[in-house]
Amino acid sequence: MQIKKLPLGDISVNFVGAILTTLTRLNIDPQALTQRFNLSPEFLHTPNARISIPKFMRLGHEAILMSGRPEFGLLMGKNMKITEIGLAGFAAMSAPTLDQAMTTLIDYESLSSYNRRGHSAHYFENGRLICEFYSISPYNQFNYFVVDSMLSTWYLLSCWLCGHSDLIHHVEIEYANQNYRAAYEELFACPVYFSSPRNALVFKRGEESRALRYASPSSFAEARNVCEELKSRLSHGKTITDRVIELVSSHLSGDPPDIELIAQKMGMAGWTLRRRLRAEGHQYKQLLDETRHALALTYVRDTQHNFTEIAFLLGFSSPAAFQRAFKRWTSMSPGSFRHQSSDDDISG
Repeated sequence: MQIKKLPLGDISVNFVGAILTTLTRLNIDPQALTQRFNLSPEFLHTPNARISIPKFMRLGHEAILMSGRPEFGLLMGKNMKITEIGLAGFAAMSAPTLDQAMTTLIDYESLSSYNRRGHSAHYFENGRLICEFYSISPYNQFNYFVVDSMLSTWYLLSCWLCGHSDLIHHVEIEYANQNYRAAYEELFACPVYFSSPRNALVFKRGEESRALRYASPSSFAEARNVCEELKSRLSHGKTITDRVIELVSSHLSGDPPDIELIAQKMGMAGWTLRRRLRAEGHQYKQLLDETRHALALTYVRDTQHNFTEIAFLLGFSSPAAFQRAFKRWTSMSPGSFRHQSSDDDISG
């Protein structure tokens, strides 16, 4: 199997709707944006419709330029309804406690978005509930707003669900302090720590047990069951090879993952994974190379990352090593490939 293309991920058009609504509430007509990105009303109202992650980032960047509001992602959170998160949102709304609501939103994140870089997580640390949005480092003007919008959405929905705002002990942000720190501190009304090792809401102790306004244990259990069934359908039919490619994609940054790590993530021994890959006609080294190849094409063609950043994202030891590999794959340099590639993502 030769991997031809690996999209970086996609996201529900409901999140696009939050961008458009935010522009409208800033008294900016979003029509120019929808026309440029070929977002028809029919498409935006199509059930389960999604757009690519690179396209979503470009949309957000254009909205920031149109509005002159670098904190645009924080404003998006104010315009995201829980029902726009889909079935996971409906399930969270009926949850008995804040912990159950937030874990539901995160457990079923894949029903509304998917990113090869990773997935969000929830856990307890020092007796506090942590809701962590996965790393999308390195950061630039195209992806700050993604972190901003997700953390603000989680926070504002949690406030709405329980009718209380004094929930957060502090907020951690992976990227360095930007020129809208005051907007962050005003929204969350708690300390905000930039240049942190993660993107996370750290709830105050005890808040996870707070009862919610629309709690319905029976409806919550039923809705969770529906979400679980849909999540299972998404993974139905995936081969061992498919699962390896997914795990390799999300563990490339810094250093390429070895087969023992991937096997551990899959709950098996390395020799077992080798045997099962051979049964499907593959070797781990081959899949690692093909996955890096496919992602390299996507990063160079569809993102604004420079080649040093892409080398890191693909687990190369240096930009020169990435350049050599790219030329082996395509017979041209990354710069030539980016220059020659038609930018069809906006119309795609």
